[in-house]
Amino acid sequence: MFHHLFTFALLFLFPTLLFSQKLIGNKEYPELLWGKDEEFDISDFPNGSFIYHKDDFILARGKLYTGEPPKSNGSFTYGTETITNSGKWNNDTIELLLNGKPNMRAEVIKRLEAGVRFDPQFFPFRYNLGRLYSVEMKYEKALVEFEYAKAEMPEYYKTYLHIAILSEITRQFYYAIMNYKLAVEKNPYDTEALIRLADHYLETGLKNRALLYLNKALKIEEESPNVKLGFARLEMEKGNYHIAYKIFNRTSLTTGEGKVQPYDKKFHYYFAETASKVTDYETAEEQYTKMLSFTNDPFFATVSSKVIARRRDIAKKFAEAKRTQLDDSEEEVSPTNE
Repeated sequence: MFHHLFTFALLFLFPTLLFSQKLIGNKEYPELLWGKDEEFDISDFPNGSFIYHKDDFILARGKLYTGEPPKSNGSFTYGTETITNSGKWNNDTIELLLNGKPNMRAEVIKRLEAGVRFDPQFFPFRYNLGRLYSVEMKYEKALVEFEYAKAEMPEYYKTYLHIAILSEITRQFYYAIMNYKLAVEKNPYDTEALIRLADHYLETGLKNRALLYLNKALKIEEESPNVKLGFARLEMEKGNYHIAYKIFNRTSLTTGEGKVQPYDKKFHYYFAETASKVTDYETAEEQYTKMLSFTNDPFFATVSSKVIARRRDIAKKFAEAKRTQLDDSEEEVSPTNE
């Protein structure tokens, strides 16, 4: 099998960022962080590698993150095709999902399921299949895939995040908290798990505990959109929608160089919800639309895209009504030309 023939590594960012530095607080850290206080050593993985795609999927690469992944030790058939390279099959499948038609998800799931049957220990198959089961709201099946993925690569922190999210959805709250904390342990320089812990405590009404985790995240990455999202959510829970709206409005999703920062796409959903509360319906419509553009985002494991589409349509109607009302008011106060 592919897994037994080749040793793979997981790269958290794209290969071009391999030796860059990340400013956290007043210190610089390597972008590549493998577990607590460990720098990733690429010399340990001479044959093949994994990279993380920005849409939260895992892709396979060749030696030192370049070229095609090595062939499998064996083959399997899918329809009329004979598959001899699990890594390439995985990559082609994810490309089909991201660049194909919107209704391709069912076919992509079938392809990944076929891959799992051939090589049940191949990490990308398990992780990516778990991601898609989540979006399809097949929570128990998704949990199974992520548990298998965790067993194959126990140091990858995002797997624990997904297990925690799914555990919350299925009301396994103790297991959810445990996995959020494990995600923090695996990568203490990433704020996502801390923000999600804060979210959990907000949902359960423990605002002070939520604030504790938000402050921890703030110390790691003060300008992170995810940290700003966390504080905005806290204000929303308090009913301070105008304050939350200001936080969202002042949050930049790009760096000083104009590059898009990594951020949780549910930012757009909560920005839209807040904008609706303060009657800025144009912004609400715009933000709901942006949220819907990320069709495979993990957020859709918890909120249906149909619900968001309905809210966008309602915001659009209110925005049009508000514009009409303003136009009528301007006509009433405009002086007549004689």
